[in-house]
Amino acid sequence: MKPLSTAQLPRILLVDDQEMNLATLEAILSSGEYELHTAGDGYAALDAAARHRPDLILLDIMMPELDGYAVCRQIRATPALASIPVVMVTALNDQASRLKGIQAGADDFISKPIPMEELRARVRTITRLNRFRSIAEQRARFEHLFELSPAAIVLVDADGHLCAVNARADDLLSASGLPPRIGSPLPASLPVPAASELAALATAAFAGPDDPGPITVGLKAPGGDRVLHVRAARLDETDGPLVMLVLDDITVEVRAREALESMNRDLDALVRSRTHQLEEANQLLMSYAAFVSHDLRSPLCVVKGYLSLLVTGPAQLDPEVKNCITQAHAATLMMEEMITNILRLASDEHSASGPEHPINPRPVIERLCWKLAAVQPKPRPTINILPLPPVLASEPLLERVFFNIVANALKYSASRSEPVIEIGALESPEGPVLYVRDNGVGFDARDAERLFREFSRLPSAASSDGLGLGLSLVSRLLRAHHGRIWAEGRPGEGATFYVRFGPAAVPAKP
Repeated sequence: MKPLSTAQLPRILLVDDQEMNLATLEAILSSGEYELHTAGDGYAALDAAARHRPDLILLDIMMPELDGYAVCRQIRATPALASIPVVMVTALNDQASRLKGIQAGADDFISKPIPMEELRARVRTITRLNRFRSIAEQRARFEHLFELSPAAIVLVDADGHLCAVNARADDLLSASGLPPRIGSPLPASLPVPAASELAALATAAFAGPDDPGPITVGLKAPGGDRVLHVRAARLDETDGPLVMLVLDDITVEVRAREALESMNRDLDALVRSRTHQLEEANQLLMSYAAFVSHDLRSPLCVVKGYLSLLVTGPAQLDPEVKNCITQAHAATLMMEEMITNILRLASDEHSASGPEHPINPRPVIERLCWKLAAVQPKPRPTINILPLPPVLASEPLLERVFFNIVANALKYSASRSEPVIEIGALESPEGPVLYVRDNGVGFDARDAERLFREFSRLPSAASSDGLGLGLSLVSRLLRAHHGRIWAEGRPGEGATFYVRFGPAAVPAKP
């Protein structure tokens, strides 16, 4: 192992309360070999020692307030400063004074008046010894961290030879079947092509000044190939530069990424296959729906034709009978339009595009209400349609949703002597909300969620016909179009159904 760079000059702290003495010391040591700092009393000396961490302290003993003995004791009691050499500069030559200084922690003494050459020689010797001790400590710490590092580290000299390999790197490289040998060329310790790639990286790092970017290297090994992520950094040592190669084994990560990419490719192929199957199923469903509608229209056309003859023909019919036939004829027309709208709605549902612009729902709802009221037995309901804002929905969707809601309102308000239905709109942060309110039998608010479940009928609907599928289908249809339906009601006081198709693209108009 090579020592780390120590280009910094040795620092010396000069402590004396006499400016003349400080000037003398500075003059003797001002050869450019040292970085000099001064302090005029004991407290200033402790502060300067903590800030500069000198390599040597030349300390006067006789100072006011805090003398040299006290300063030395505090330095030795401070862990960060305890190892700094302290040389006491004193005019006291008696044995007791020197013993007291040694007890305080002094390393050496220089007597005043100060002998110039002796001072220079002692300072040079002590600073060098202290520097060597610091370098040795740094080296020991570095070697300890080098060996304990979880990363694999290799040091290479300027000639491309291995200088040091930590335990993690030794295990990693030995797995390739070529254990690393200190002093051997880098290519001799690795199989090709990894050896040439690492040698090129080390050469680029030596060229400097910037560290080259990381590379990924494949390492052939008997127990299974490995993938290494390698970074390089140049270390400028006192006796020549080194390059540190840090090798991270990323085999697990690479294999996991490859497995994930393979899984994604398989999943993508499966999605394409399932999408193709779904498209074929949708086409089959549309064909079946068209076939069924044709079979439904055939007998319906016959019924509609005979009823039309009875309504418009020359035969004289009883007014009550003719009224019944007229209502039946209107019902066949409504059923024929419903078949057409259901096919259109199914086509929209399976197409990729939805409505691009909001539409005015009023004409659709007015036409629907007129047709439903025409076939409604007496008493005829009062239907009030208030101003409605544009909504983002297709006409078939509007008609299918409101056919069910308005038909239910007519059905469950038919028991009233004066059934009243109101259709209006509210504003909400998510967009306009249309509502249908009736004065029918109502329902318990606790049963509101049951209204939209398949084959679920409330006690208030026990006397009416139906399977409880209409509202559940409407709810599913709206969810498919990013809309929503919900209801409020009270027993005997009617019900209100709310529908939101989506945010309106234009402001609501009266």
